[in-house]
Amino acid sequence: MRRASEIRAAGSWNATSAIDRVVLDAAERHRRRIVLTGERGTEFLLDLPHAAALRDGDGLVLEDGAIVRVAGKPEPLVEVAAASSHALAR
Repeated sequence: MRRASEIRAAGSWNATSAIDRVVLDAAERHRRRIVLTGERGTEFLLDLPHAAALRDGDGLVLEDGAIVRVAGKPEPLVEVAAASSHALAR
């Protein structure tokens, strides 16, 4: 199985060169070691030295230099509003 042990930060690599894409929600993007499968079927082991928060647009570098793009899964949001900043803090 292929292995990814390096993260390239979003914006620091050419995203059009990605060979595949993994779509992960917020909880799934905080990882150290897990088997992932991309949308095109690329299966690999994410094997980082320590847990890291993956961000939308980050690249996971495989052993052979190929990169799999991380994409954030759309999730429901909650909008919080208040009449003033003081009311918001309460």
